[in-house]
Amino acid sequence: MLSPANYDKLRLWCYNQTAGKTIGIISGIVQVSFGLFLYRSCVNKWSRFGADGKDTMKKISLLIRLADRKTKLTFLFLALLLLWLGLNYRQLYSAWVVRSETQRLVNLAAKAPSEFQNPPPAEDHFDGELSPDFWEFTTINGGGEVSNGMAWHSAAMALDQSLTLQHFPDPSFKDESSDWHVPAADQYNNVSLIGGSGFRPSASRDVVLKFTMRVSEGFYGSAGVIFQPVGTLREDGLLSEQFDMFGFVVMGEESLVMGHNGPLCYLALSMIMVQVEPLQVDVQSLHTYEIRLHWIDQTEWLGSLKVDGVTQSQIPMPAFGPVEVHVWSDNGVALYRPRRWWEIGPVMDMKYQDGGEKQVDVEMIQIFEEER
Repeated sequence: MLSPANYDKLRLWCYNQTAGKTIGIISGIVQVSFGLFLYRSCVNKWSRFGADGKDTMKKISLLIRLADRKTKLTFLFLALLLLWLGLNYRQLYSAWVVRSETQRLVNLAAKAPSEFQNPPPAEDHFDGELSPDFWEFTTINGGGEVSNGMAWHSAAMALDQSLTLQHFPDPSFKDESSDWHVPAADQYNNVSLIGGSGFRPSASRDVVLKFTMRVSEGFYGSAGVIFQPVGTLREDGLLSEQFDMFGFVVMGEESLVMGHNGPLCYLALSMIMVQVEPLQVDVQSLHTYEIRLHWIDQTEWLGSLKVDGVTQSQIPMPAFGPVEVHVWSDNGVALYRPRRWWEIGPVMDMKYQDGGEKQVDVEMIQIFEEER
């Protein structure tokens, strides 16, 4: 899905494209008008030479009419093409972004050294504090600002034999803006943790991330645990333009991601969904999840997800390079518009909701490499 920040780039891109096409059409009209002016001047001059001149001008007139008909057909084709491009600009832009990001990742992976040493295993059981061996930093978004504390605005995290990500009613939500700005929209409420950094699969070893998780009744927004390239999210809350993700997410019933909500396994490149697979699991009960990155070759991996030891999803993906773990819960709502007959694909938008109280519990998380 396109982020609000990418929408601004998209509008600028479309404006430039439309402006260029418009200038081209105006130039063509000016050229045709000038040609017709010259034609009328020639008619007036050739008419002075009698019958021979008039016969010649009849032939020229026929050629001009044929050329004029082709010009009109060309203008009609260009008008229809511009209309189609305008109606599909978001889908075309998304396809171009995914293709470009895939190629960028492939190029980086092809240049990466084959020899790589993974960090030692790390885990956290949340015994009253976050393990410094696993986690690097936390962020909480709210009211358009970012905090690195345990609570901010209408969200918080608690530690008592588990990690609990909490959301509360936002009394100022209706007065806040949904427009994206640095670091985030005022209405966006999010809790994120970043850790488990520096792992990468190889020809002899997989990277495995295990965790237990459940969500509360009345769940809304989204929450999940994913792999992303190292450095995707910074401590000041800013995101990289290339927000690539693979892993597990729970989407509230108000959302639709490629026609699905609830528990999902997904791959996204530059925040645009590439593949989504629904999972069969009751997310309100505690389950053990395993996300595995498997090396296929230098530029391609296979991402898989198990629930209680049973494989439920496998998705081919470009190699991300060294990855980090991102655990989050937010109030984002994915709005899905199915493909219409004149469109080449569906469209997704992101909004925010004040859904009241919700909780996401993670009781254990661990990351390690495993011999293949």
